[in-house]
Amino acid sequence: MVDLKNNPIAMAVFDVAGTTAQDGGLVVEAFQSAMELMGVDRGSAEMDRMTDYVNATMGERKIDVFLHLCEGDEAKANLAHDRFVDRYIALVKAGRLEEFDGMSALFTDLRNGGTAVAITTGFPRDILDTVIDGLKWAPLIDFSVAASEVAQGRPAPDMIFRCIALYNKKFGAHISGDEIAVIGDTESDIKSGVSAGARIIVGVSTGAHKPDQLTGAGATHVLAGAVDLRTIC
Repeated sequence: MVDLKNNPIAMAVFDVAGTTAQDGGLVVEAFQSAMELMGVDRGSAEMDRMTDYVNATMGERKIDVFLHLCEGDEAKANLAHDRFVDRYIALVKAGRLEEFDGMSALFTDLRNGGTAVAITTGFPRDILDTVIDGLKWAPLIDFSVAASEVAQGRPAPDMIFRCIALYNKKFGAHISGDEIAVIGDTESDIKSGVSAGARIIVGVSTGAHKPDQLTGAGATHVLAGAVDLRTIC
């Protein structure tokens, strides 16, 4: 096992919903609201099938999920995605999204210890900015990257590589994946960390996928929650 206490990481890259923020089913709620507006009956077999796919692909870029569900119809997928975004933002602004206990303190402790904090998400930038504002995270994180800002969403490593590029530009450094930790609650989070060559890849059991799924995807550690990162670094 990697000893992070004696060999610290330069940056920790966290997922948002299910990892650092308590989603509490908001993604599914916003998704079902969007698809209902698209004519899919709530409680129908079709809605159940679509919801199962959303749960299975948690962590992936949401427009990619809608494109799959809309069978490649870009106009329909974009409309459904826009409705999803509107609904999720409304839920966040209504105070329905909360951070997991201790996350703000963890961010602060990491930065005070010399580890930069980055957050990445399968959400587009407008949702991510609403989350950062709603949870008052702006002073606590160094970088944030939304799936809408890179060529490919998870499980591709593009968002992690973007965080590394931002770190290197800000600090005049030349770090690589071997100097970062990636923390997430889904298989796609873990796979993106593996593809990025992250030294430490932490799966947390507070979100969409089970510990055995996270381990199977390549997690080096599986913890009860992101705040338990303190136990290894």
